[in-house]
Amino acid sequence: MITVTEMFKAKLKEITDLSNIINKNDKHKILSMIKEHIDEIEERYNNKDEHWAIETADLIILCYELLLLEDKDIDDVFDRCLPRFDAKLKRLAENAS
Repeated sequence: MITVTEMFKAKLKEITDLSNIINKNDKHKILSMIKEHIDEIEERYNNKDEHWAIETADLIILCYELLLLEDKDIDDVFDRCLPRFDAKLKRLAENAS
């Protein structure tokens, strides 16, 4: 399944390369930024601050960036993830009824 366009992948690669220079290849810095964004999204969402949506996009970019820094193929990761996620939700839905 193609989850991102080639143009988006190119921009992600550009962002990842720049971030890698700034963060000096420190993947733990990316993980720290992911945690910070989760807290900020929750706070803004709970305060009905619509900026939570932009912060959510930032979080997605950081997650993609971590995948790229680890040389993971985003489409392959989603090909494996989505069926697994779907199966879990179906099991939970069955148990909820």
